[in-house]
Amino acid sequence: MASPTSSRMSPAVHPVARSAGSARARALDVAVSLIVFAYNLPIQGTASLAALLVPVGLCLAYLLSRHRPVLAFVLVMVVAFVQPLVGLGLLVADVMVILTLVRVAAVRPWTVSIPTATVAAAWTLAITVSTRHTDGLTPGDIGLFVAIVLVAWLVGTLTRTRRLYVESLEERALQAERERDTGTRIAVLDERARIARELHDVVSHGLSAIVLLSEGAASMAETDPDRARNAMLSVRDTGRHAMTEMRSMLSVLRSEDDATDPQPTLAGLENLLELSRTVGVPVTLRVEGAPRTLTAGTELVIYRVVQEALTNVRKHAGPVETVEVCMRWTDDGVAVSVTDDGRGGDSATGGLGVIGMRERVEAVGGSLTAEPADHGFVVHAWIPAPA
Repeated sequence: MASPTSSRMSPAVHPVARSAGSARARALDVAVSLIVFAYNLPIQGTASLAALLVPVGLCLAYLLSRHRPVLAFVLVMVVAFVQPLVGLGLLVADVMVILTLVRVAAVRPWTVSIPTATVAAAWTLAITVSTRHTDGLTPGDIGLFVAIVLVAWLVGTLTRTRRLYVESLEERALQAERERDTGTRIAVLDERARIARELHDVVSHGLSAIVLLSEGAASMAETDPDRARNAMLSVRDTGRHAMTEMRSMLSVLRSEDDATDPQPTLAGLENLLELSRTVGVPVTLRVEGAPRTLTAGTELVIYRVVQEALTNVRKHAGPVETVEVCMRWTDDGVAVSVTDDGRGGDSATGGLGVIGMRERVEAVGGSLTAEPADHGFVVHAWIPAPA
């Protein structure tokens, strides 16, 4: 079970596609510069060298505006301020001031774009006022030119704001996708842990019973064939029961829906104890308080705790005289303890069995301890189950 990482939200740009897009952008900038220069040439003419070099400087500086907008604006303004010094008035190529201002405002914060807009507006006001008589400009025309500069700054700023908003949406979408993937991975790990606990309980309990029964049958095969036969029949029944539970879990893993076979409940607890008695564990059940109906999940937790505790008795306790399973019912839950008088000691406190029991109990809000007692070993679990 793996969680594939989706790339729908942030598809990688292929290097060839990126190069093609960059080439198209450069071609567009070159085309704009050539068109402006070609349109400017017949209007302003080439009466002087300055009339030719100033438009060339404005158009060439614009070519840097896509990747170095601030540098391009500075170069454009340098040429633009030289323009009146060499006796030139407004030129068609002065539109580059507007275009580079849009580029700056589109990619730089207000702390940069506002000063550039102020410089552009001041230059526009200065050159239009100084040439108003020769160019026949009215105060309204001067105000219109300044307004165009401000509109250019506003267009660039709105473009930047929209781009940042789109980027924030994409980042939020990516973050949501990462969180979903993380949640999926956590769910997968939880499910693996649950399956591991189930398999451990079924396999460990069933196989330990089968081993003990087989050893007993082998030792009695010649001296007491009838008891050996009964022991082997118990091996058969135990193996079938373990296989049934195994198939139940495997069918859930293979199934595409949520249908599951019935899980063990407290109704099967007596059969579980009887199986332990069959393999020689003298287990008794003591119930205190008034039993009541619990959820299926809670009953499964109690069943698995008792099952694993009895498995540990068979594996670690050695010869035992008494094993007691006690269920004490209270108004706010049920206490389950499995106590033996064997020699389990510290060897029964580690391993996957105790870890699995503790994880099961803590998953329903309870607690579990497994520790040596004065004479033997005790597993105690508290499962909250309010009446």
